[in-house]
Amino acid sequence: MKSYPAVKIGRLGTQRICSGQGLARDIIDYIKVLFTNGNRTGCRFLTVDAHRDAVGFYEKCGFSYFTDLDVDEDTRLMYFDLKPFRDACGFKR
Repeated sequence: MKSYPAVKIGRLGTQRICSGQGLARDIIDYIKVLFTNGNRTGCRFLTVDAHRDAVGFYEKCGFSYFTDLDVDEDTRLMYFDLKPFRDACGFKR
């Protein structure tokens, strides 16, 4: 296939007062469960254009890079494959 169904995370952020409490990680985890439990949406991937200072956060959340061509850019295109997550959690299609 040349394309797969995906959900784009447009902008994710928390206020500085909430920084370090794991709220953003909880949101990402919720999105993963939402789009895999019963797979009502038919989506296979989560994608994000991660700002340079947020790349490490998305790596910790299990996201991978689409390419190394954007390594020197302000944002990096990243993805998370929902299928292995769904299978590991035992969710049904």
